[in-house]
Amino acid sequence: MLVIVFPYICIYQKYCRNMKNKNILMGCLGVMLSVIGMAQTNESFPKEQKPWSVRMAESEMVRNPESWQVDFQPSLKWDYCHGLELGAMMDVYDRYGDAKFYEYALAYADTMVNEDGTIKKYKLTDYSLDRINSGKMLFRIYEQTKDDKYKKALDLLRSQFDGQPRNADGGFWHKKVYPNQMWLDGLYMGTPFLAEYAYRNNEPQAYQEVIDQIKIVARHTYDPANGLFRHACDVSKREKWADKETGQSQHCWGRALGWYMMAIVDDLDFIPQHEPGRDTVLVILNHIAETLKKYQSPEGLWYQVMDKSGDPGNYLESSCSAMFVYSLFKAVRKGYIPSSYFAVARKGYEGILNEFIKVDDNGLVSITKACAVAGLGGKNYRMGDYDYYIHEQIRDNDPKAVGPFILASLEWEGLPKEKRRFAEPRELVVAQDGTGDYTTIAEALEAVRAFMDFDVKIYIKKGIYEEKLVVPSWVQHIELIGEDVQNTIITHADHANMNHMGTFRTYTVKVEGNYITFRNITIENNAPRLGQAVALHTEGDCLRFINCRFLGNQDTVYTGVEGTRLYFENCYIEGTTDFIFGPSTAWFEGCTIHSKANSYITAASTPKDIEYGYVFHKCRLTAAEGVDKVYLGRPWRPYACTIFMNCELGKHIVGAGWDNWRNAENEKTARYAEYKNSGEGASRDARVKWAKQLSDKEAEKITISDCYNMSKAWHLFE
Repeated sequence: MLVIVFPYICIYQKYCRNMKNKNILMGCLGVMLSVIGMAQTNESFPKEQKPWSVRMAESEMVRNPESWQVDFQPSLKWDYCHGLELGAMMDVYDRYGDAKFYEYALAYADTMVNEDGTIKKYKLTDYSLDRINSGKMLFRIYEQTKDDKYKKALDLLRSQFDGQPRNADGGFWHKKVYPNQMWLDGLYMGTPFLAEYAYRNNEPQAYQEVIDQIKIVARHTYDPANGLFRHACDVSKREKWADKETGQSQHCWGRALGWYMMAIVDDLDFIPQHEPGRDTVLVILNHIAETLKKYQSPEGLWYQVMDKSGDPGNYLESSCSAMFVYSLFKAVRKGYIPSSYFAVARKGYEGILNEFIKVDDNGLVSITKACAVAGLGGKNYRMGDYDYYIHEQIRDNDPKAVGPFILASLEWEGLPKEKRRFAEPRELVVAQDGTGDYTTIAEALEAVRAFMDFDVKIYIKKGIYEEKLVVPSWVQHIELIGEDVQNTIITHADHANMNHMGTFRTYTVKVEGNYITFRNITIENNAPRLGQAVALHTEGDCLRFINCRFLGNQDTVYTGVEGTRLYFENCYIEGTTDFIFGPSTAWFEGCTIHSKANSYITAASTPKDIEYGYVFHKCRLTAAEGVDKVYLGRPWRPYACTIFMNCELGKHIVGAGWDNWRNAENEKTARYAEYKNSGEGASRDARVKWAKQLSDKEAEKITISDCYNMSKAWHLFE
């Protein structure tokens, strides 16, 4: 028994485990014959992709087999990058329970912390806040192992604050070698450790220290001209990079502000609600959130130098963008900032995935476009001017981007499913009279975000839209819905002999993206009969066409890429010669196929290694008046595959049924078949011997799931 599965919803049978939206599937098709058969499972069915946090953590473990190698280190180092990334991996362990992530972090701690609690490569008297951050992971490791060496190491790091050099107002120096300087970076390096130590060791007095540091650095670095915070301040105003009146550095460096914001949201995990000054910290956090919304780029990201956003040479930078997204998500979740900022974070996370995340052929995940390092002063003196920031090294998989991306992903992955759908506008209206959102379909497509994992419906009101339309490869999960199939028309009139255009540039609509649906729309190539003229050209995978019309003459529908899957339901397709052609796999359900001239309907070019090309099921083959000699198909390439099943064939179909395209060798390889067709054109008496009449058993095996099993399951995004 033939089981037809709505392919965009699910490719099921033996290749699918998880039924998605069974009611929609049954209702839309109306021809479901068996639900029981859909419950089959197979261990070879491709599993859902792991969460991004896990994928990134696993990729880092591949790139750095030993955890001490993080941050491109050739030898042991105790520094903030290890704490940031390995701490994030421990969070992955906490979320998903895979012990390998904990063990990876533990290996670093075990290597670096000596039995007496001293730490390799750490010198307390350097008084560098950068050396504190890696200590945060030791809280959880001590909790797990109860190994006293980790408690000693925690106490050692805590003691650094007792001697940390300070300015007159109590603000910590970033490092002993940087006298009088407060850097935004230092707040993240030091205060979350101090806040957690206070919480775990009953040191309530330390909460005020943390709050004071947040307030002091804000006061010293705030720029009232733009609402941003500058990278650092030298209160002595002696450094060459320092403004002689304010002591501030010249610019707001994105990552510095990212460190500061992460420090605040992580500090608040431990500061009691009743603690004096906590409200001021929340005011600062809300101000930063407001400012981030203002400076967010159209891509959802933030620039390396934020007060010069969009200037020549400036660039969207991944580490600060990931830090902001993590902080915004967490702050919304905790109730520190209004829930409206969720949209800012969501847009940022989508932007990170679109712009920075790359996956190689082996599945290894990378995050790109991270500033390697930026500082002020030092031996190789850094002036902190615009030219300095934009010319610092940019690299992939910098832990200062990796760690925050993992943290941001964990926040995302912890959301309810309904919130984990990027929620830009889900419905757009195209109307030529100006009553919709856009007057052209092309404008509406431009408004759709790249590589979405949610569905956008574009409603197209009645009208004749004279557009040569491309749905680009980065647009996916959209549905174009016409108001009326007869009166919602996309039309153009290019043909192959126009300016030496050739067949494949003549399209009216070209679909490059995946997971696209057209519904109730006419697509027309209105060129005169002067050569090939394509109405629909497809290159994307998982495309649906429901209740659509395709009007043209020669080469009306070109299914253009092998291995892609197309589904046509209740469609009308007309043409003269080879008007359904190409290498794709396509299922035609309940369609009307109308011949306008004596010629050929199909010209499949199915590759040898792909089992199915075109399958017509319960279709009607009709013809214009006077047309009486039409072939079901001819092989554009030797292994062409075309099957007509349970179709009504008009009298215009010739007795032979199939043509070899003037090449007898094609008869040996072409895969043409029929099954239980009816009508005057279905007679078997004169059919070519090299075409096959299927038995019941053979036909029973031809299902949509079988046709589409050459690649991953086709299902609606969850």
